[in-house]
Amino acid sequence: MFNVKRLRCFVGHLAFWLPWIVALILWHIPSSISATYYTHAGAVFMIILGACSVFLMFYDGYDKTDDILNTIAGIFGLLICLFPCGYDAERVGTFQTPVAISAAIHNTSAVVFFLILAYVSLFQFTKSDGNMTEKKKKRNVIYRACGVGMIASFAILLLPYFRIQVWLTEMFALSFFGISWLTKANAYKWLFAD
Repeated sequence: MFNVKRLRCFVGHLAFWLPWIVALILWHIPSSISATYYTHAGAVFMIILGACSVFLMFYDGYDKTDDILNTIAGIFGLLICLFPCGYDAERVGTFQTPVAISAAIHNTSAVVFFLILAYVSLFQFTKSDGNMTEKKKKRNVIYRACGVGMIASFAILLLPYFRIQVWLTEMFALSFFGISWLTKANAYKWLFAD
């Protein structure tokens, strides 16, 4: 049986550090984290995102809604892995899908993945058993900021194009996701544990 707090810490750390791990392996910041699929950092990208996705699918949440939302997010996370982003090839990925179809599934899955995680941070993590302590109120501020931050990260894509635009979007969204889950795990006991 999984230790829920340990699982939350694991998922939070994996999400937070993924952009930096792939950049370190490549020795540069890639145009996007997803594009590392086609590099020697691809296996690490797949393992980390795949592990996060599987753990989300088996995560015991606050209630049945939390369980369902995290399971769906996990499924979309796996779809991100199975259907790579666009590349200069006719067919890509596990199923050798035509590149345009794979890219469409990949991009849609990424957006849905982050929207669900933002919803969980905004509306599921902020629930309480009725005992709203001062520290719980502080944690709720963090959850809400992280949920809004995940969604707001996509505004970077509205800027004029620059090389690491998508990487920055993914990095900020994953950082907010990671901080939200680390807060939920009481990883910062000295600050937020009741």
